[in-house]
Amino acid sequence: MVEIYKIATLKVNGMSSSMRMKMLQEFLHKQEIDILLLQEVTQHDVDLIRGYNAHVNVGTHRRGTTMLTREQISLTNITRLTSGRGMAPSYRGVWLVNIRGL
Repeated sequence: MVEIYKIATLKVNGMSSSMRMKMLQEFLHKQEIDILLLQEVTQHDVDLIRGYNAHVNVGTHRRGTTMLTREQISLTNITRLTSGRGMAPSYRGVWLVNIRGL
């Protein structure tokens, strides 16, 4: 049986307000996203979203990338750039690459 995953990417330009966090959480649950790649993350608050694990990579300039995955999805071999500009984990033999622009 073929498994299908919903993967999305979103440039958030920071997540400083509770309203933006609520909107992100609603988006994840309404769209039933399995894996979300975020760019321009500035805070670690994304690890508080119910039902999801956060893999955060905020670098030296206090901006970075994050991947949110449903709790049952286990990422392995997570490689992170120290600048926070990118991260690449593996999931079931497939590499997921999340890079933020300049």
